[in-house]
Amino acid sequence: METKAKDNLFMREDSPEKFEFNESVARVFDDMLERSVPLYRECQEMAIRWCLRFAHKGSNIYDLGCSTGTLLKNLAHQFPADAGVRLIGVDNSAPMLEKARAKLASSSSPWKLVEADLNQDFGLTNASVIVMNYTLQFIAPEKRLEAVRRFYAGLNPGGLLILIEKVKSESAQLDQSYIEFHHEFKRSQGYSQMEISRKRDALENVLIPLTAGENIHLLREAGFSSAEIFCKWNNFAGFVALK
Repeated sequence: METKAKDNLFMREDSPEKFEFNESVARVFDDMLERSVPLYRECQEMAIRWCLRFAHKGSNIYDLGCSTGTLLKNLAHQFPADAGVRLIGVDNSAPMLEKARAKLASSSSPWKLVEADLNQDFGLTNASVIVMNYTLQFIAPEKRLEAVRRFYAGLNPGGLLILIEKVKSESAQLDQSYIEFHHEFKRSQGYSQMEISRKRDALENVLIPLTAGENIHLLREAGFSSAEIFCKWNNFAGFVALK
C-alpha cells in the first residue's frame, strides 16, 4: 500500500527560501497538496468526471504539470486499455515524474510521461481533454497567454480544458479574508503558523495568482468559445473552457 511522507518541509530550520519542485518537495508533495489545498480530493473527482464526459476513443488526455501522477493514476482506473484513450503527463520536474512513473507502473491503460517546460512546444496534439491543476499559476503571467494558445491549438474541436487555480480577489479587503481563511484551513490540517509563514515567503513571486475574471479573459483571448467557473472555495477556483 502506498504511504505518503508527511510534509514537514517548512518546519525545519533549513527550510527552502524559494519554493522549487525538487526532490525534497516531491517526497512530501502528496501530503502537502491534501493538507494545503481545500477541496483537493473533490476537485480531483470533478476533473475525472469532466474527462469521462469529453474524452473520446483515439484521443489523448493531457495532465499538464502532472507532478506525482495522482490524477493520472485515478484516470487510469476509469479508462481501461480498451477505452482507446492515452494518458499523457507533462512536468518539468524529474523527481516528480519519478514518483508518477512508480504510480503508473502497474496500469494497463496506455500512458506516457514527458519531461518538458510548459513554456516550450512539447508536441501536444490530438487532445480531447487537457487538465491543468494548480499549474498555470506557476507560469510567469506575461507568458501565460502564449502557453494557453499553444494548448488550445493542440485540442481537438469540441475539446475541453480543465483549469484549477489559486485566485485572488479584485478587492484587497476580500483578498485578505481569503488568505486568512486559507491559513485557518492549513492550521486545521496540522500546520503551524511558522510553517505557513515560511511557505508563503518561499512562494512569493513563484506562485502568482490572477483574479477569476482575469483567468476567464485569458482563456477567451486564447480562443476558447466558452469559459466559466465550475467550482470555487474562497481563493481557489476551477474553470472549464470549451474549444
